[in-house]
Amino acid sequence: MRIGAMKMDGCGNSFLVVDEMKMPLAGLDRSAISRALANQHDTDGVLYVDRWQGLPAMKIFDRDGTEETMCGNGLRCATRYFHDTCIPERRFSILTGDGEKAVSVRENQVEVNLGEARDYRQIAPHLHYVFTGVPHVVVIGDEIDLESARILGKSLREEKSLCEFVGHPEGVNVNFIWRNAQGIAVRTYEVGVENVTQSCGTGSAASAYVASRVFGTALPVITVSPGGELEIRAVDDQLTICGITRYQGKVTGFVNAAHPKSVAPVYDWPRNYAWPGML
Repeated sequence: MRIGAMKMDGCGNSFLVVDEMKMPLAGLDRSAISRALANQHDTDGVLYVDRWQGLPAMKIFDRDGTEETMCGNGLRCATRYFHDTCIPERRFSILTGDGEKAVSVRENQVEVNLGEARDYRQIAPHLHYVFTGVPHVVVIGDEIDLESARILGKSLREEKSLCEFVGHPEGVNVNFIWRNAQGIAVRTYEVGVENVTQSCGTGSAASAYVASRVFGTALPVITVSPGGELEIRAVDDQLTICGITRYQGKVTGFVNAAHPKSVAPVYDWPRNYAWPGML
């Protein structure tokens, strides 16, 4: 089976957007489709966009085929895609697994409202937990290199006692944060990708929220990840994330067929080769 998609990224957090308004996949295994397409095109996840109950809607599946309730940068990419293809308004709402989310587009900036931070608790002096659409642990410390973040992130993500304590035995995302000149630096080990990603929208929101409580830092806060910057704001006690999104091009993926890679090789669309608008 051949499936067409648009490859996009939000601050380096990369996704394939599959438009089910054009190609319905009802009755098909989106988990298997997501694993195949994400592997073929080296993305962190797959977004399925459609309309439900008269509203634009998004489903998000991780690289390993796990369906998530929310993805902040994924929601920003879906927002840009909807706006550029079928919704001329700059402010609208998108249905997600975590409820209806208000979104907006301002030139090359896309902002989405993740809702209130939930279930915050301090677990240890430098270890915090908060839910921002998906579960996040935030570790406060000094600057950490990517390899150390991978090792420690994997360890905490798989720590059963920690995951059960915060009510998510399936695993938690892990963010390492420290102060920098812009605001805070963030490195996020993501469940489902099982690696440190270039950026994580819900993780950046969780990190900014924890920083505001621990450091007394007033929002908005700029978070800096390897893939770029996000601005985290508080609007009526709800967290928003804002930053750029980019297109990397149309791609084709194969499912249940003898195609280990797409006919358009991954290196045709490297992660740092992109443009802000749809061609």
